[in-house]
Amino acid sequence: MKKLAFLLALLCLSFKFILAQEILQTASFTPEIKRIAVFKNGYAFTYREGEARINKGWAYTTRTPIGVLGTVWGYSTAPNVRVEQLLASQDEAGASERVTNTAEFLLANEGKQIRIETQFTENNKPLTGTYEILKPDIEKLSPQQRNNPNYGVAYSYLDLQNLTIALKTAEGVKVFPAQSIKTVEVVGEVKTLLAKKSNRLGLKIEGAKDGQNINLGIAALERGIRWIPAYRIEVKGVPIKEAKLELEGMLINELTDLKDTEVNFVVGVPHFLFRDLMSPLSINTAFAGVSSYFQSSNKDANNYSNALMSQVAGRRIINLDGSDETGAPPAPTIIDEEKLATFSAEQLFLYKKDQISLKKGERASLRLFSLTVPASEVFEWTIDDAPDTQNRYLNYNGNYSNRQSLLQDLSSKIWYALKLKNTTGMPWTTAPALSFREWKPLGQDMLKFTPIGGEEILRVTPATEVVGTNTIVEKERVRERLRWNGSDYDFDLVTVEGTLKLKNVKKQPIEIVLTRNLVGEVVSATEGGVITKEGLNLQAINPNSIVKWNLTLPAGGEREIRYTYKVYVRK
Repeated sequence: MKKLAFLLALLCLSFKFILAQEILQTASFTPEIKRIAVFKNGYAFTYREGEARINKGWAYTTRTPIGVLGTVWGYSTAPNVRVEQLLASQDEAGASERVTNTAEFLLANEGKQIRIETQFTENNKPLTGTYEILKPDIEKLSPQQRNNPNYGVAYSYLDLQNLTIALKTAEGVKVFPAQSIKTVEVVGEVKTLLAKKSNRLGLKIEGAKDGQNINLGIAALERGIRWIPAYRIEVKGVPIKEAKLELEGMLINELTDLKDTEVNFVVGVPHFLFRDLMSPLSINTAFAGVSSYFQSSNKDANNYSNALMSQVAGRRIINLDGSDETGAPPAPTIIDEEKLATFSAEQLFLYKKDQISLKKGERASLRLFSLTVPASEVFEWTIDDAPDTQNRYLNYNGNYSNRQSLLQDLSSKIWYALKLKNTTGMPWTTAPALSFREWKPLGQDMLKFTPIGGEEILRVTPATEVVGTNTIVEKERVRERLRWNGSDYDFDLVTVEGTLKLKNVKKQPIEIVLTRNLVGEVVSATEGGVITKEGLNLQAINPNSIVKWNLTLPAGGEREIRYTYKVYVRK
């Protein structure tokens, strides 16, 4: 009687298992990415959707997202229908592929008898026996290891260092790293095909009838697609009164094929706390996006938000007035007014582009907007103290040469620039900007993040028609005893006077924006200089000060500007 009950229970379980498998097999659907929000840091929020026929309350797909922890969920676009459960598993009946490296060869022939020679083999005598591969637990790998595309079911030769071989010989079991293998010989038939498992995600549906066709979706934050912005600016008028500003987004796709997809380009600071942790629903997989465009450390990962790269590039052009020596009509460099649909989501801003098709591995450049904005010519001069000035004032020990200046030599770096006002109704993200006059390139620099209604100065090329000099002179020195870093030291309080001389050799008046960044406390500045302090290091003896001037120089005019500051120098 007990045997009969046991057999009946076993039969019931077997029937349920077979039924579940049949349900999953008959309720498959193939979702495609219908909508995606792409960030500049290589991550994107994907919405995969497809039509599924419900069978016994279930549907499944093998097109599973590789999602970040806590970001994978299922949904339905049908009213009163919801996804109650996601079930991740692996399909054992995956397709077989030919082995491509040593690690896959070992995996394909696991359990066979082999003769093997390793770096540890004595007298070059090969070892003989059957073997097993001790694979690493992917869940215990670091994010850097787990994101390596060579991890997963099959391991590349480069990852032999992460595998261990257990060889059962007549003397016992020998365990050694796979990377120590020199030669391998399989005794008997050799397998050159390796079965690859495929991931499967089941969705349990509530509110739908069996046999009903329902549109289901899977949303997830994934890595493998990003966008890189770039501007083109065409200045107009003599003098310049406006500029045509065009933003293009370079879309780099290493995730999956996109077909007629709604792509949203995100401007803002994305914050995803667990972005380096993979969701448990993504079994034995790795994040996509392995080219240099997707490599970043945690240290600089946030720099993809509103900062792209650090570059200062300029190109000097003689004809800045736009004159055309050939007399031919100039070819347009930027198209007429154009603006994509845009919208904001709290602190993020999105540019929307419909019906984008882009295969995995492809790149595309897409125009996001082309609008006219107010612009004017301006000359910009920024003078900084040397980067180590603060430390040199406080740690002076006589090793520095008296000839070594505490001021960076930027006298020749007065820049011809453009002042742009953001009247587009959308924020400008940080990106390289290439300036044109008609078809003639003027220069390239970085246009920084500019909020709606804000102004930004874009450097174009080093100036040749405005010259300037900067000198500093010690005016007074007073000895003081100060407590610093837990001890008493002798300091000199030095009063320094700086003089800036500017000359405009143009035949028209110019506007110049002048900035002096220095270590010390500014006590005065002529010509209406605005003095501020940066709170970068509140414990420092010397503050970091900024003086800014906005001046107008007449044609052929000169101007002398003076500023005075005090700085403590340790004796």
